Amino acid sequence: MGARPDKRADLTAAKKGLARGRKAPRGPMVTKPKNLREQVYDLMRDRIAQGQLTFDERLVDLDIAADLNISRMPVREALMQLVHEGMLESTSRGFVLRRISRQEMADIFEIRRLLEPAAAASAATRMTPAVLQKLEAAINDCARASDAGDTTAFILSNAAFRGAWLAEVPNVSLARAIARYIDHVQAVRLKTLSRKSVRQDVLQRLRAIHKAFRSGKGPDAAALFIKHVDAAVEAFQAEGED
Repeated sequence: MGARPDKRADLTAAKKGLARGRKAPRGPMVTKPKNLREQVYDLMRDRIAQGQLTFDERLVDLDIAADLNISRMPVREALMQLVHEGMLESTSRGFVLRRISRQEMADIFEIRRLLEPAAAASAATRMTPAVLQKLEAAINDCARASDAGDTTAFILSNAAFRGAWLAEVPNVSLARAIARYIDHVQAVRLKTLSRKSVRQDVLQRLRAIHKAFRSGKGPDAAALFIKHVDAAVEAFQAEGED
């Protein structure tokens, strides 16, 4: 008899299939200690966070399971977890990104305004030369993407900046909560960052935040993140009603 396929094999190759022609996520690779549901969940979260999933795209658990060469159950469990977290909704023909109301969006921005300054202040005291270098590289990538008018690349580089500083937040639960709420406003980010003026404004704030992190000044970092969230709210409001 032939050898059975290893269903717990690395999902690296499968990421390319799921991307369906898009660039592969730059997030951390899945690791062996995680079970299949967790790996699929991380993969789908990466796609949402990096703008690879649109409102018109439907996620079908059977199709995803086939792409990953695993059974349907862990895929469905991962998708249902994203439904419970408010990022997807279930339909008769699969799962889709959930459209968030303007009031929900305002609530999320309010929560971010409460959480991110405190997280940034704590991260500022833990910065290392290696992390600061990652942040600077992400800013440079953002600048190049903005000049090229590449919104997707800008979002990816912005996500790299965010991931680098969030990794330095000592309160892991706080960092995870912030990441989850940021993922909820991905649809807004896709709209607002398509404007060069908004991208340039974001770049200016990222440079100021990097400077505060480099100096290790927590209060300065906290104040800058309040402005950062407030500016995101203004950009969102400028889009008007959908």
